[in-house]
Amino acid sequence: MTSAVEWDNQWIEEGLLKVRSNYSPIVIFETTDPKRLYQLKEYVRSNSELRGSEYVFVYDQWEGLAKLNPTAPGKEPEPYRKAVGNSSLAKKVEEEGAHLVAFKAVLKEVDGFLKKYRTIFMVQNVSENREAETGLQSALRAWAIDPNIVAKGSMVFLVTADADRICDEFTRELVVILRVDPSSSRERQAMVTATARELDLRLDSDRTGEVVMATAGMNLHQLESILLESYHLTKAFDLPAIKNLKSALVKRSGVLEVRDPQNGFDEIGGYQVVKEFVTRYIINVLRYSDRARRYALPLPKGILFFGPPGTGKSLFANALAKEINLPFINLVTENIYSKWLGESGQNLRNAIQLAEKMSPAVVFIDEIDRFGKRGGGGGDSAGEETKRVFSQFLEWLGRPDRQAIIVGTTNVPEHLDEAFTRTGRFDYKIPFLYPGPAARQEILLVHLGLKQGLRKGKPPLTVSEGELVGFLKQRVVPLTENFSGAELEELVTRAKRLAFDRGAEGLEQEDFLKAARTFRIDRERRQEIVEECLEQARRFTDDQAFLDAIEKEMDIEVGN
Repeated sequence: MTSAVEWDNQWIEEGLLKVRSNYSPIVIFETTDPKRLYQLKEYVRSNSELRGSEYVFVYDQWEGLAKLNPTAPGKEPEPYRKAVGNSSLAKKVEEEGAHLVAFKAVLKEVDGFLKKYRTIFMVQNVSENREAETGLQSALRAWAIDPNIVAKGSMVFLVTADADRICDEFTRELVVILRVDPSSSRERQAMVTATARELDLRLDSDRTGEVVMATAGMNLHQLESILLESYHLTKAFDLPAIKNLKSALVKRSGVLEVRDPQNGFDEIGGYQVVKEFVTRYIINVLRYSDRARRYALPLPKGILFFGPPGTGKSLFANALAKEINLPFINLVTENIYSKWLGESGQNLRNAIQLAEKMSPAVVFIDEIDRFGKRGGGGGDSAGEETKRVFSQFLEWLGRPDRQAIIVGTTNVPEHLDEAFTRTGRFDYKIPFLYPGPAARQEILLVHLGLKQGLRKGKPPLTVSEGELVGFLKQRVVPLTENFSGAELEELVTRAKRLAFDRGAEGLEQEDFLKAARTFRIDRERRQEIVEECLEQARRFTDDQAFLDAIEKEMDIEVGN
């Protein structure tokens, strides 16, 4: 099935261009896809320039050194056996030759071929390097500047998941390091078509396109596995099954989670001013992108939601993804940082690469202030690592070619570095404050399933819906001043619990009053938080009309 794929060889050709341009005879390809190894071998066999090499070696730390026949497409490399001397103690070895497995012995053996003959040496599946045992870095440094290797046109290709784990900073300066894209849309289309043909499945162009789009960010090995598993589960390339399988694969990375948002703005109570603002300046620009381009209007790339906990920032980010019909990717910030030196940066690099390959998408970063600091100035390795991650994340925010729409949330925007909050990093900085009276009533109705068109279940009531709506407005809403959206949801849950516990036929009006009185809230402190949030909104949000509308929605007089 692999041979049927129309490979995108750009990554190999880019490496060869670097070699021809004398950057280095050594190219390290970063990829975890085993199909890329197959592709690299087949490219060597099919490329007229490389096929003319006198020797082609392939080394795997488990399989040992092998010779690749450049003129035999599809044939596996044969074990390389080193000729031995005339020692009478090694007659059997004399007959069969010595199969080289130890890395250091392999490097010494191949060294002679690289310098004397036009040789290609491929090292696959190398995940780490113990320099004392292998001498790999010493070999790479020597080969990178050896005039004989350059003169013969010899090349060394290493395939690894992480170049940083096998090369130190000095060695990286002497080699070419290229990240291999997981897959292009053309490759995924070819893989989907070839797999369907093998399984005797009929796919129209629309379904093929949907599968290709849904599997963006997957490498070809993962894609093939997802397609086969979907087939064995459903006897088809079932789109929901494929999305679930992809989500499970991405989740295994530990730093990203993919979700398919189910609820839009209609199922969020209140925040009408924010909804209208986001719809006008974000959703419509994305929805009518052709029109936006005619006006040379840039698409939004970054949005910051800030405000106290429980005010619906995360919920709103999910709904935004639903409204613009994009995947929702959650960056698991707590799993980015590691106690091992260099691993935090690698985790973030992997997350960024995968998120970009699945984009356009909404990449949600809760508590973005984890990244929003440069780190301490102590000069220790942990502080340096924090600074590197900060710089890496800041660079991603500022990339003009970024496809991901980053939605960050924070409860403490004052903790963010100025480099994060300045214009150009985030297009919009939107405050989420405690809901005003009308918003509180709407939130209560949402969680009672009384808002038209919602999928939420309605609890039994002892009064009519109209009567309950009036009661909530007159009696319950005034008791919930400066409640968060999360607390209003909990109020409804407590009211249901009260009715359930006493075995009532349905919810009564008194249940809501009792539930509201169970909350222990420091109202004086809440009012201080409101003032602090408004001050932050005035500092971080530069649209005065938007701020005026938010304050009016909260029933706060402008200027007070």
